[in-house]
Amino acid sequence: MATTAFRFCLLWVFFAALVAATSTTRNPLRAISTIQNATIHTHSHRVTALHNFDLSFVLRPHLHVKLSLEPNDDLLPNTGLLVSYLDSDGSVSRTEDLDRLAHKVFRGSAWYRQEDVDDEWIRAGWARITVIKDGLQPLFQGAFALNHDNHHIQLAPHFAHTRHDLDPHVDTADENSMVVYRDSDILLDQHVDYHMHELRRGLEYEDGLTCQSDNLGFNSQLDHPVYTAMLRRSDSVLGSETLGNLFGKRQVDSSTSGNSAGVDLTSTIGQTKGCPSTRQVALVGVATDCTYTAQFNSTESVRINVIDQMNTASSIYEQTFNISLGLANLTISDSNCPGTPNSASAWNQACSDSVDIQDRLNLFSAWRGNQQDSNSHWTLLSTCNTGSAVGLAWLGQACVQTAYSTNSSTTGNGQSSSDGSETVTGANVVVRTQGASEWQIIAHETGHTFGAVHDCTDQTCAQSSTVSSQQCCPLSSTTCNAGAQYIMNPSTTSGVKNFSPCSIGNIC
Repeated sequence: MATTAFRFCLLWVFFAALVAATSTTRNPLRAISTIQNATIHTHSHRVTALHNFDLSFVLRPHLHVKLSLEPNDDLLPNTGLLVSYLDSDGSVSRTEDLDRLAHKVFRGSAWYRQEDVDDEWIRAGWARITVIKDGLQPLFQGAFALNHDNHHIQLAPHFAHTRHDLDPHVDTADENSMVVYRDSDILLDQHVDYHMHELRRGLEYEDGLTCQSDNLGFNSQLDHPVYTAMLRRSDSVLGSETLGNLFGKRQVDSSTSGNSAGVDLTSTIGQTKGCPSTRQVALVGVATDCTYTAQFNSTESVRINVIDQMNTASSIYEQTFNISLGLANLTISDSNCPGTPNSASAWNQACSDSVDIQDRLNLFSAWRGNQQDSNSHWTLLSTCNTGSAVGLAWLGQACVQTAYSTNSSTTGNGQSSSDGSETVTGANVVVRTQGASEWQIIAHETGHTFGAVHDCTDQTCAQSSTVSSQQCCPLSSTTCNAGAQYIMNPSTTSGVKNFSPCSIGNIC
């Protein structure tokens, strides 16, 4: 697929706001399926990273699914993706260029046919698939949508690490089994028994459904003039262009608002004028800490999962903003956590009560400030949640490549001349945990990094100061509560598929 690739860079020269995207765990599932009769429709039932092909399987009795797939060339460059491996002490042990042909990563469309009902295949949505093994008994993971209902595919051992304690039982030890669940299989809050609710969250998590960003000082800074820039990505030349050229961004005013652009969000609801008309690629660096790596049986499995999650998360940005997420750097920590964290990579440490998710974001942000790249941002993947919070991001900091601390001056390389409680840059943290969809949290946190505030909820709508200062995105100019139905809802909910019209206008 021929697309023009760009180094997507938004250089925000301002005292930006922080949002703590405290995505929380989902409710239990009412049902789980497994993939049956999977078939790769090529002559030999084998594929390379460059193949276009169909993949079919039986999802439930009488329901046949077909995925028409093509390589996702935006996600992985042909050359130049650097993979760094950290030793158990946190130092870099080796680096290598990723072999693009070794990773079979695809995107495409999803079709279905009901046995004895439909004579023809019916196109019903999108698909993102990573093929792990081809042949007569293929293995793959990813996600697809049928009639706006997201379906999540995981290898059974991977599902074991993200399943809810109250999900239906499935044999998670079978390495050749692929588990599928739908967003519509997630129980709604009103259908969850009180005792199940207590088991799911614990009493201390009852307030975890809303974002904790209001408790962070950096988020209370209201004045932040926005300036933007973008570096062009191509195979041979790096040029630059402003965000105004790319997004057609509105003129920035100096009003005191809490959103990323300092404008009245209701005035741009649903507007896509500023979004790119041709495909562009936002380059992303991803790092895994020791706790994340330890959940996999090899660094190869870590690599495959990271690529798969980014491939799926990219789909919502391609569909909504014509922007793909492209991996530029991957840093994989050793599975053995260091006894004493290396000062150069202090974010790579075991989970502990003394280091919460905000501390981890601060440590990672300082490290990101020392990386010499032109990436849009970096994402840290961990398994260390704080309560029910499984994600945290700095708002509107895409392509801020240096780190600075609040309430202090900085040297521009991640160090400050005086103590500051928050270290800010283009970075976010995503936690892999039970009862949460990893790729959806990545999509949510990336939205914050690109400047999207949370959607308004009934709680924030009741806070007149939050609404008047535009620190949440309303459903419309006349309705505040967005109804917890979009990707930028403060907590994870079932059936989240798209950005709200307000978030689209907020980013575009």
